[in-house]
Amino acid sequence: MNIILHELKSNLKGFIIWAVSLGLLFWVASFEYEFMANSQEIAAAMESFDFLFEALAGTMVDITTPEGYLSLVSIYIYLPLAIYSGLLGSNIIAKEERDKTAEYLFTLPVKREKVILNKLVVALFYTVIINVVLLTITYFAFGQLGTSSSYNAFVFNMALGVLLTQLIFMGLGMAVSAILEQYKKAGSITIGILMGTFMLSILIGLTDKIDFMKYFTPFKYFSVDLMLEGDFKLIFIIIAFVLIIGSISSVFYFYKKRDLFI
Repeated sequence: MNIILHELKSNLKGFIIWAVSLGLLFWVASFEYEFMANSQEIAAAMESFDFLFEALAGTMVDITTPEGYLSLVSIYIYLPLAIYSGLLGSNIIAKEERDKTAEYLFTLPVKREKVILNKLVVALFYTVIINVVLLTITYFAFGQLGTSSSYNAFVFNMALGVLLTQLIFMGLGMAVSAILEQYKKAGSITIGILMGTFMLSILIGLTDKIDFMKYFTPFKYFSVDLMLEGDFKLIFIIIAFVLIIGSISSVFYFYKKRDLFI
């Protein structure tokens, strides 16, 4: 319990900075939606940019509705929250070596497995909390002109989809930190993989020729066009849980075997 409280306190500042910054970003973006919703001319003009809709939203959407406009700017939800969770997972494992506290921590009568378990609990806690906080802000920000059952369902589905995407990259970040001997590179490698899969998802949205590669990017497992339809595909759910469980299991396996830099 002391380790959990310590980790909660250590990661609280970062959580607050991310939550406040992204919350403000989402709220400001909602003002742009209010302008779009009241201007049919701009909405009609935007329809000519069908390639943009295909790349960002996966399908043509009506940007005069809250769910339509939110799906178009959902990149500002999926990507930042995935980055937050990826860095959280990476840093929460590497921080003992970075802060030179590994020697003290592991001289305590606590097994490495328990330390990792406590860190995992904290990482899961902050990942879920930032998802709930920011999707709640998003719900009220974009729904201020009125909501509907389709909007309510979409925000709920997207919250689940984003959360699963976050958990994939959280697990990846933890696994990279546990496996790498050079802990300082863990965060950059995690973000490199994340951005690579994100760019792949954008390319898939631009051309059908590489649609088969959607299985290699978590950003396509619960993409916004699927969330608009409430379509959680079984194959992607299975792949997501395999990646999450596999990466977290690898943390327990590799971390207890590696030499720590103290």
